[in-house]
Amino acid sequence: MVLALVLVAGCGGGGDSPAASRPTAGATPEPGASRADEAEASKTAKRRSATRKRKEAARKAASVRATAVDKAARRFAVLDVVDGDTVRLDYRGGVSVRIIGIDTPETVSPSVPDECGGQAASSAARTLLTGKSVSMAFDPTQDRADRYGRPLVYLQVPGVGDFGRAMIQRGHAAEYTYDAAYQRQSGYRGAQGAARRARRGLWGACGGADTPLRRPRPAPVPARRSGGGCAVGYRPCVPPFPPDRNCDDVRGPIRVTGADPHGLDSDGDGVACAS
Repeated sequence: MVLALVLVAGCGGGGDSPAASRPTAGATPEPGASRADEAEASKTAKRRSATRKRKEAARKAASVRATAVDKAARRFAVLDVVDGDTVRLDYRGGVSVRIIGIDTPETVSPSVPDECGGQAASSAARTLLTGKSVSMAFDPTQDRADRYGRPLVYLQVPGVGDFGRAMIQRGHAAEYTYDAAYQRQSGYRGAQGAARRARRGLWGACGGADTPLRRPRPAPVPARRSGGGCAVGYRPCVPPFPPDRNCDDVRGPIRVTGADPHGLDSDGDGVACAS
């Protein structure tokens, strides 16, 4: 019996048994990896928040600067709208300025016939500008004045914005580049593309820019009465038409100098009722 106890003690007293190497129930696992991930996520969130705040501050600053510039810009009263792309302002005592980057159909040129859409363009310009005070901007890529001495400018209209772009967007003006590209060319061309696709203004009504105005053919003018109850176009006097007269009713010969409402000159030689 003593021998059995010795053997049992020898087998159970070792320190290298598997049971001794296993962790006890309820032990806390090593947290190193998960804490590092949480710290990195926190840093990322803070960086994103800081970026959003910087962008928001930049937007507010830009808005404040734009408002300040707008308030500081000198404004000039609109004295007259000559046509869709030429405006007379209370500038240097009253000067007509030419808008950069647009061309509207002609209505006032003594050397160019009126074009389709011209009256609509002038009317739209008056709606946008009448009674307004506007600010001007020159373009360093363009001459200061055109060949007629008119200052070349952009107009900024309160409540409307860029006047030239507004006219193009409404289909009342075509984008126009003279000699060299101007600063706002890309935006103007984009606005024109949208107006053309939507067939607004002259793109729908006229089929495009620089289209001659089709005037209706005048109706025939009836024979007018001259003083003394005579029809115009006969000499000597023939009573007016109606009623119809023939050679038995008048004393010939009659010279036919215009319209022949009575049909007296049957052979068209200019002399009626000769016999």
